[in-house]
Amino acid sequence: MFTYLWNPLGVTSLGYDEATYIGNAVHLLVTHTPQETTFYNHPYFGQLFLGGLLKIIDYPNSLHPSALGDVVNTVKMLWFVPRFLIGIIAVIDTFLVYKISERRYNTKIAFIAAILFAVMPITFLRTVFLESLQLPFLLLSILFAVNVKDSTNIDNKTKNVLMILLSGICMGLAIFTKIPVFMMIPLVGYLVFNNKNIKAVGLWLVPVILIPLIWPGYALGIGEFQYWWDGIYYQTHRQVATAAITEVDLRDTFLSAIEKNFFNAPILVILGLLGLALAAIKKDFFLLLWTIPFLVFLYFIGLVRDFHLIPILPALCISAARLIADLIGKIEHRKVRKILSITIISAIAIVGLVNFMMLSINTNNNGKFAAVAFVLGYLEENKNQSVSTISNNVYSWIPKYVFQLGTDYLNPELGIDENPQNKEVLMVVDGIFKDVLSSDDAVGKHLTKVFNAHNKDGATTVESGLNKIVISRPWPSELTRHSGINLIDNSHVWKPNSNYSIKISQSDDNLTISVNTSKTHKIIKGAILQTRLKNLTQTPLLLSLDYASKSTNSDAKYFVRIGDDDGQNRTYFKHDLRETSGNFSKSLFILPSNIIDKPLQFRLGIETNSIGKYVVNIKRASIIYATLR
Repeated sequence: MFTYLWNPLGVTSLGYDEATYIGNAVHLLVTHTPQETTFYNHPYFGQLFLGGLLKIIDYPNSLHPSALGDVVNTVKMLWFVPRFLIGIIAVIDTFLVYKISERRYNTKIAFIAAILFAVMPITFLRTVFLESLQLPFLLLSILFAVNVKDSTNIDNKTKNVLMILLSGICMGLAIFTKIPVFMMIPLVGYLVFNNKNIKAVGLWLVPVILIPLIWPGYALGIGEFQYWWDGIYYQTHRQVATAAITEVDLRDTFLSAIEKNFFNAPILVILGLLGLALAAIKKDFFLLLWTIPFLVFLYFIGLVRDFHLIPILPALCISAARLIADLIGKIEHRKVRKILSITIISAIAIVGLVNFMMLSINTNNNGKFAAVAFVLGYLEENKNQSVSTISNNVYSWIPKYVFQLGTDYLNPELGIDENPQNKEVLMVVDGIFKDVLSSDDAVGKHLTKVFNAHNKDGATTVESGLNKIVISRPWPSELTRHSGINLIDNSHVWKPNSNYSIKISQSDDNLTISVNTSKTHKIIKGAILQTRLKNLTQTPLLLSLDYASKSTNSDAKYFVRIGDDDGQNRTYFKHDLRETSGNFSKSLFILPSNIIDKPLQFRLGIETNSIGKYVVNIKRASIIYATLR
């Protein structure tokens, strides 16, 4: 868990839902209203809670964000703070899991459950989802309920009333964060009723019912109750409603969510399910009521994402801990039992931490940070002009909510009557955008029409990994000609990566790489440049290439790669280049900011399996940091 606190940006990839929830919280800080549009998606407490935490630390003003200069660092910090807060909440959740297990069972089970919860690589638990914001209130509701004691003791009555009310308030707030957790009402109601007092259950239900009613009450008060009802209908029929938009949602089923969690944390899922089986045998209604009603509800809802299972993860940890403690307890020899306990707990902690560290190392959001920074910088440079942005919330929430840039923002899932309001359009074509484009329904056809209308000859395409940013006007050639670092001038000498069959011709404004192959097995040849990018204060960086490629065989692949030059064999950037049949083509690539001030090796290469001659001619290769004006 503490591993997450020092690296919250490297655990999960930046996601659409997370960007939406952070954006809603910042929108609340700016406008002081919880409802952005007439679409009622979820209740308000999640954004009220996160917005309140951000307000306490004066976010985003305390970060002094800027859309000029080192924009990538600004973007990173704006993402860092909400994720760090979720990390702190996750630590609190771990403590609550311990206290619930201790109160319900014993210290040994509590310790094992807390270890499991803390170290298992369930990365979405450390991401800004409504379920992550909801979880501490659900756990508090359960904790207060398990502390309700036998009311026959007069001294306990006042304390019980307090515990019952606090439990009800926390459950009400949990439902006010996201509705499906109402399936936990049987669990907490069962705990409260354990002292056989029906009045206690009635008292508990008062805040449980009244607090979530604030949401429809607000809609009724501002005359939008019908919109609220339409939103509820959409959420409860979402699997059918979104099937016409994209086939991606059709893959988000109950079984796929279980499967994804299994591959992310197989130890927890297997032990947790076996623990639930043990709970069924021993008639432990506490764990069964925590998991079974909620899972049945998700199954019938249809559309289920992996993070929707967050409310039952503590139960899986507790059931797994109870299973482990039960098995260890069957060993009669005291010393063996003690050694085995330490061994099992240590093994779980080590495996979990190693997996968590691997996820932290392998998750790289630098490309997305740079792409967001490019969108932000572009809108800042053109803030006096009317620009429409079509992108998912990952790329739009910072310019829209933090800087209030741009005139209108549209999601790729455009309605068939929604069109950009302005002639100039910026489109971030990522996976979501491509999925909608490929659909054959009215929405997909409409987005295709909009995309084609603004991706005509003269439009600028900036590539970012597998995604691209399309701007509906040309990129001024003087920016690439007179700004940044020229990589093929006399101060940058390109050399062959081997002396075999490679010829390099270089002048101040031209680089030609020729490769002749005489073998049919896989050959990768090219030219390399060893350099260091120093004293760059503006980000994001762009690589501008004007090149022509030509080959005698169609199987040739041309590429540009930026890696380290310190023997670590790290690749910071790699992108394929088109075969242009000798005609010059211009490409712009967004580069990750972590290449600054490091020993680098630029490589322009050719990969082929065929005998033949291959040529790449580069008229311009520049690192630029000016945005389109």
